[in-house]
Amino acid sequence: MDEQNNKRVPTAEEIARLEAEAAAALRREAGEAPAQESEGQPARPRFVPYVDDVIDAPKPAPTAEEAVDDDDDDGEYIPSEWEKRIDKLTPAQWKRWQIIGGAAVGFAAIGSLFIFGQELATYGIVVAVLLAMLLPRYLERAWRRSLNTARYAMLAAMVVGLLVMLLVFGLRTNFTFKPVE
Repeated sequence: MDEQNNKRVPTAEEIARLEAEAAAALRREAGEAPAQESEGQPARPRFVPYVDDVIDAPKPAPTAEEAVDDDDDDGEYIPSEWEKRIDKLTPAQWKRWQIIGGAAVGFAAIGSLFIFGQELATYGIVVAVLLAMLLPRYLERAWRRSLNTARYAMLAAMVVGLLVMLLVFGLRTNFTFKPVE
């Protein structure tokens, strides 16, 4: 089946030995003299194969001033006020609020398409995209909750809003749609 899963992974010692052999072969090809043993010491290569092979020295403990100034420390997570409020809701209440919020955002997005008029239609499209796409993503990250129910409610509200706007424009023109001149 999959031959990659059956291969044996070499150990660090085997890798180091093979690297030393390869380096010695490269030196022989280049015409360099091999490393000599001195005073009972084994021959040592004149290279360091990888930086990763070097053992890192332990870091000293931070002083009191460094500990206070360390702003990069990812300490204990503290939830926001909105997260605390959402956590207090029951699943049924959370679903209800998602539906209400999603429908409101959906109607606001469709409304922004028609409220701005022809001169500012581009701004209306930008506002609609921001409301429909970026707002749910932002809220999911901020609240650390999935908003799939709110997205479905928003989609349903947008379809209903489009149908209502089609009906309103149709009643204004007696359902005789002509191109705008």
